Amino acid sequence: MKKKRKNKNTTSNLEFLYRRGSFLNSKHAQLTIFIILAIVIIAILLILIYPKLKTIIAGPVPADYIERCIEDSTKEVLKKLEMQGGTLNPENYILYQGNKIDYICYTNEYYKRCMMQKPFLKQDIEEEITSFIEPRVNECLNNLKSELEKKGSSVSLGKMNIKTTIVPNYIGVTVNVRMTVTKEGTESFDKFKVNIPSQLYDLIMLSSSIANYEARYGDSDTLTYMLYYPDIRVEKKKQSEGSTVYILTNKLTNEKFQFASRSLAWPSGYIG
Repeated sequence: MKKKRKNKNTTSNLEFLYRRGSFLNSKHAQLTIFIILAIVIIAILLILIYPKLKTIIAGPVPADYIERCIEDSTKEVLKKLEMQGGTLNPENYILYQGNKIDYICYTNEYYKRCMMQKPFLKQDIEEEITSFIEPRVNECLNNLKSELEKKGSSVSLGKMNIKTTIVPNYIGVTVNVRMTVTKEGTESFDKFKVNIPSQLYDLIMLSSSIANYEARYGDSDTLTYMLYYPDIRVEKKKQSEGSTVYILTNKLTNEKFQFASRSLAWPSGYIG
């Protein structure tokens, strides 16, 4: 009887130790998981905070700062140019839905075909973009210089030159300027370049084609153009005084370009 009781007690002790070990192992596993989660959270926070912390301590990162300035300025001017026929300050324009839309092809006479006002529309728009962003980028460079110098760096800036190119699928802006930043070491930059995704090239080419057609024949067929450019919707808004407002929209990106034309206009009440 004593032997059986001893075996029973031994079994109970083993079960107790097993359960206690399982419980401790369970707590240990949970603690390990919490530690791993804490490390992951801290790592994520460091990734998010470090760039800002680095900027506060050392000052702005030159390439990031200037490229963001270029991109923001370019996007700002594009909105205006696309709504105003490619001109920031239209002089010969028609007012349509609150926008001054520049004439690309125009005649002030009746029964006459229009004459091209902007035979080099793409180049004109590139120059408009450059002239708009130049003072803004220059201001950003000077602000960057000031911020870096406050953090103890020595900064030299050379003469700035900007080139804008509109090509298929994007708009490229290159700022050529010699910039040298010296603190513990020396870092030099020769240019800052940004490529902004855009379908403006196709919209400009199609606008020029329509305007040239009106200059030659006096009118255009929007359906024909949409067959050749299936991704672009061409709207033709005839105005009472003889002008036409064209609105071109890329169906995939919803990017627009609108311009005006006045060709083969008829007097009010004319019956041909």
